Amino acid sequence: MHREQSYPPLERRDLPAPPPWKNALGVGLIAVGLAIGTGELILWPHIITKYGLGLLWLALLGITFQYFINQEVARHALATGESFFTASARVIKWLAAFWLVSAVLLYIWPGWASAIGTILKELFGFGGHLMWSWAALAMVLVLTFSGRVVYSMLEKSLMVTVPAFFLMLVTISFFNLNLLNVKEALAGVVNFGRIPTGIDINILLGAVVFAGAGGMLNLCVSLWYRDKQAGMGKYIGRIVNPITGKPEAVPAHGYTFDTTPQNLNRWKGWMRYVRIDQGIIFWLLGFTTLFLLSVNAYFVLTPLGLVPEGLNIVVTQAHIFGEHWGVLGFKLFLAMAFLMLFSVMWVVIDALARMVGDILYTNSRIGPFKKCLSPFENVSISHFYYIIVTTIVIVGAALLPLHPPLTLLVISAVLGGLTMAIYTPLLIYMNNTRLPKPLRPGVFTNVMMVFGSLFFIFFAVRIIVEHLF
Repeated sequence: MHREQSYPPLERRDLPAPPPWKNALGVGLIAVGLAIGTGELILWPHIITKYGLGLLWLALLGITFQYFINQEVARHALATGESFFTASARVIKWLAAFWLVSAVLLYIWPGWASAIGTILKELFGFGGHLMWSWAALAMVLVLTFSGRVVYSMLEKSLMVTVPAFFLMLVTISFFNLNLLNVKEALAGVVNFGRIPTGIDINILLGAVVFAGAGGMLNLCVSLWYRDKQAGMGKYIGRIVNPITGKPEAVPAHGYTFDTTPQNLNRWKGWMRYVRIDQGIIFWLLGFTTLFLLSVNAYFVLTPLGLVPEGLNIVVTQAHIFGEHWGVLGFKLFLAMAFLMLFSVMWVVIDALARMVGDILYTNSRIGPFKKCLSPFENVSISHFYYIIVTTIVIVGAALLPLHPPLTLLVISAVLGGLTMAIYTPLLIYMNNTRLPKPLRPGVFTNVMMVFGSLFFIFFAVRIIVEHLF
């Protein structure tokens, strides 16, 4: 481990007071929107329809471990105002470069744009798949450049799409399912340890990763909480549109606070805020949605002998709605699937731009890479963000014709699972050694993080062994 002499010490300030717990919404909503738009809408219904309800236990484990990961990423961000990428580079300096390369490899693939193209073609009945995919990417640019504070726009859009989608799902479940169906499905939730022979381990890991936000998107929680100005993030400026607003000053270093009784009391309030946001919104709403989508697909499609492949699962689920509500139900489900997947694509592009921008911005000013990144030292974090978003959209548009949508999503998910096997143990180390003792996680949280770490390491090793031997 390298000493952190390359990075300046954290500046001391008082911890801001937390808001009322009822305001603890936002980042969890973004995370659950990511989960619904990939694993819950596409990968899990596909896997459960093909291999049965007995795999639901893996979905429960995947989203539960990610709840604890999100909580611990938030813990460090609230305590210091620093992103995970800067905080981890204080431990191992070369991690800044590793996270930069990993983020690009994971999220440059336009799998969500390709998925949206498939849905819009079915929804409108005209135009080509690529045409609609390119149109969706162009819409991301329009929305990104139309608002003043990017995070606020993301949060507000998901406050509409997520509840609307969930309400529709509960309604259709009332028509499709009975108590015996639910009981059989719940047995699959507690069927721990069962993995069918012959299952594609890549797709299975992809589904486990996308049971929550997945991959490095969990690490972006630190940047979203910072832009929400939670905890010590209050002292860090936000990403503001340089065209419609004035960029805010963003320090390259973080902050810390003395563990006085007042600050510790405020800290308890902030952690309660995170647990409500991540526990109720991300974990509970996320797993309930995953459960209902998968169970609906299983009990409606299995008797018909249907096992849709890839993104056809979305179209097939739209037909389930159509059975009860006719053409209107069919079109309505496709429209909601489009809104969810578009939100996911937008958030993923936002996350990649935030991660790359944060690493370049911070390390062009401080740290061991300052010298080689010095040409960027006068570029604001806001300008970094908007330049990177534009670049991602252009590159994504160029990559669209190369692979089918599900292949792109699985590539992203598998690489994401491999990074989770790396950063989860690192997060355990950081929060138990780099934070003041009163701010560190408790025994139960540490135990869950260790199990989560072993869980993702196990899958990572299996994939590596399978591809090498």
